[in-house]
Amino acid sequence: MAAAPTPEPTPEPSVERPPAPGPKPSAVLGVRNYRPAQSRKPRGGTSLVTLMLVTTTPAVLAAAMLRPRSQSTASRRGRG
Repeated sequence: MAAAPTPEPTPEPSVERPPAPGPKPSAVLGVRNYRPAQSRKPRGGTSLVTLMLVTTTPAVLAAAMLRPRSQSTASRRGRG
C-alpha cells in the first residue's frame, strides 16, 4: 500500500504587537489672530529711497567717468 500523504503543518498564529507609542504631544500653541502692522506716519523729511539715490548716483557716475577706457585691438597692433 502506498503511504498516505502527510498533511502540511498549520502555521502558528503570529502575535501582533501594538505599535510603539510615539512621543508625547507637547503643549499646544494657540494660533494668534492676524493683525496688520501698525503703520507710523512718516515724519517730514526725505524718504530713505530718495536719500540713497541722491547719495549713490553721483558716486556711480564719477566712477564711470574716471574709469580708463579700453583700447581697441587695432591700435594695439600699431595700425592706428
